[in-house]
Amino acid sequence: MKECETMKNWIIIPALEPGDGLCAYITELRQRICASVLVVDDGSGEASRQIFDRIRGMKGCTVLRHEQNRGKGRALKTAFAYVAEKTGKKSRIICVDCDGQHSPEDVEYVLGMAAVEPGTLILGVRDFSEEGVPFRSLFGNRAVSFLFWLVCGKWLRDTQTGLRAFDGSLLDLMREIPGERFEYETQMLVFCAKNGVPIADRPIRTIYEDGNTGSHFRPFRDSVSVLWALFSELIRFAASSLVCAALDVFLFWAVLE
Repeated sequence: MKECETMKNWIIIPALEPGDGLCAYITELRQRICASVLVVDDGSGEASRQIFDRIRGMKGCTVLRHEQNRGKGRALKTAFAYVAEKTGKKSRIICVDCDGQHSPEDVEYVLGMAAVEPGTLILGVRDFSEEGVPFRSLFGNRAVSFLFWLVCGKWLRDTQTGLRAFDGSLLDLMREIPGERFEYETQMLVFCAKNGVPIADRPIRTIYEDGNTGSHFRPFRDSVSVLWALFSELIRFAASSLVCAALDVFLFWAVLE
């Protein structure tokens, strides 16, 4: 029996006002990978309705819809809940951005790694030393990687990658992680690190379509939420360390008395 018949593969694509190329991209994915495609329309509005209607009519594709924009994190969790209901732990999931940053070859490769390394969060990481990488992407990734290292003691080369794969054993954890928008992806890394879930990275191509103008990342608001997700962990760690230190001093003096 083929593996795709024993484990259900899901390609999850959160989408907000996607371009016309999304339908062709999904066709490429379906031609290459034995998987169902689950697209979440995160409040795109009437202007994009025709694109989602076309996707809904494609074989092997399902479209879920938020009436209003609720954020990438909520869109992913909506998809995770759907997968949990349909196939549960007999699932293999890969999250893919809708803006053309992930080649079908890389999607297939990273999803395949989830089969080789069950119970592991697999990240498809980009090489930021290549030409054509927008400065905001390079700087933002390096800053978050450094803070993540401070909080979790692990260096990740690409903390903001949207190409992430895991199997059904992690579905419950992924649904419990806080965060509604872009900060959810950072919280995902923190929660996996804190709960002993292995995080592995695998190299992928670095693709930025038109300088990444298709991204809906809001530089100020979303950067603040991503950084706060890490700073709050750092603050909690520092506070607990201070409490432990104060307790040690108190016990030391109590024993002397």
